[in-house]
Amino acid sequence: MSLSNKSALVTGGIRGIGAAICEIFLENDLKNLAVLDLNFEDLSILKDWEKKFPQASIKFYQVDVSNHEELEKCYGDFTQSIESLDPGLDKGLEQGLDIVVNCAGIFNESKFRQVIDVNLSGVIGSTLLAIEHMRLDKGKGRGGVVVNIASIGGLNPVSFMPTYSATKSGIITFTNCVAHNRDRLGIKFLTICPSFTDTKLTSENPRNVAYFEVDEKCITEFKKSGKFQSPDELAKAFFPVLEKGKSGSVWIIEGGELIEATGPKVLY
Repeated sequence: MSLSNKSALVTGGIRGIGAAICEIFLENDLKNLAVLDLNFEDLSILKDWEKKFPQASIKFYQVDVSNHEELEKCYGDFTQSIESLDPGLDKGLEQGLDIVVNCAGIFNESKFRQVIDVNLSGVIGSTLLAIEHMRLDKGKGRGGVVVNIASIGGLNPVSFMPTYSATKSGIITFTNCVAHNRDRLGIKFLTICPSFTDTKLTSENPRNVAYFEVDEKCITEFKKSGKFQSPDELAKAFFPVLEKGKSGSVWIIEGGELIEATGPKVLY
C-alpha cells in the first residue's frame, strides 16, 4: 500500500510501537507525518527519519494526550500545515488528514486515574478530533482511517493489571461503537490488540512498575507465557490491515502474525 501524498498523525510516536508504525509509514512514502508524544528527552529518532526520508515533512508535537485542549491545538496546527495534496479538490478540502493512529499509553496500577486519562480518555478525545477533521459528510475532510491501539489484555483481561485491562477493553468497545453504522463519515475505524511486544513497558523491572496484588514470581511466569515480538515485527504485520481491514474490525498481532478477533456485538 502506497502512502504517497498521504498525511498521518501518530500519538505516542517517539518510541516503541508508535515509532515503528511511524517508520513503516515513512518507508511507504508518506508525505506528511505528525508525531505526538509527551516524551521529548531523546528526539534523535526524528533527525534520523529526516535524513532517511527526505521526501517527507515530519512535525513533532510535545503533547499530553489526556489534555484535550493541547490535543485539539495539535490537530489544528497540523491540518493547517499540510501542503495541498490535490489541487483539483474544492477549496477547504485541499488539506487532508488521512490516517490517525492512537498509540499513546501508559501502565501503572498505582496511578489508576492517570492510566484511564491517557489510555482511554486520550484515545477517545483523539478519535473525536480525527472525526472532526476527516469526516466526509460535512465537508470537513476527505475520509480516511483511524486505528486505535488496544492490547491483548483488552480481550483477555489480566488480574494484576485491572485498570490497564479495563482501559484496553474500553478502547475496543468505544472503537466498535463509533464504527457502527457510520459509513457516512467516510472513515474506517480499526482496533489493534498487540500481544507481548518488547517495549519499555514490558522490559522494566517489576519493582519499578506498580502491579495490583501480585508477586514477582507471577510476573516472571506471565512474561514467559507469551511469544514476544519486536515493535518492527508488529508494524509490518499491522500495515496491511489499513487496506484490508473492515471498519469496526478487531485484530490481534501476536508473534508478528495478524489474526482477526471477534469484537463485542454492538446494538443499534
